[in-house]
Amino acid sequence: MTRSVAAYAALGALGLLAACGGGSPSAPATVAGIAASPTPAPSPSPTPSPVAVVTPAPDPQASPEINDNDMPVDRVTASVYYVDCDGKIQEHSRNAEEIPSGCRAHLDATAKDEFGVPTNPRYPVQWRYSNPGAVDVRGSNPMGPILSAKFPHDQTIYVHVDGIDSNKFSVRFN
Repeated sequence: MTRSVAAYAALGALGLLAACGGGSPSAPATVAGIAASPTPAPSPSPTPSPVAVVTPAPDPQASPEINDNDMPVDRVTASVYYVDCDGKIQEHSRNAEEIPSGCRAHLDATAKDEFGVPTNPRYPVQWRYSNPGAVDVRGSNPMGPILSAKFPHDQTIYVHVDGIDSNKFSVRFN
């Protein structure tokens, strides 16, 4: 037998041996001085990891309720801001003229400078009531007291801010 015929016979025997489950798959076989390398097992594809993206914090914006205007008060407006009954704001209660029994009137005053821009009062705000003994006044905001009636009555209200009187408005507590 020639050398090449022997090599083919050995490769055939090796293939038959491998097909029958014999031999060691991890050890390379040598046939006539030629090393056969094992077929590598397929490796799993890497799963991409989520990349953390840093979102920059937004620049702080001034709150529209914060007022840093210290210009003198030129005019003041006052009104019923809203009415609440049992803690529920009543629809369409802005500028209410009648307050149901047991409900509270939340008032609002806005002081403005000569340009119509809201401004900060320099002196204590004074709310004026035509019948002060008929209402309980609560709340910590001097520009927005909360009124509850002690009994049914009519009340005329305005606010005095830095020497300026607001408009007068009337409400009926039922």
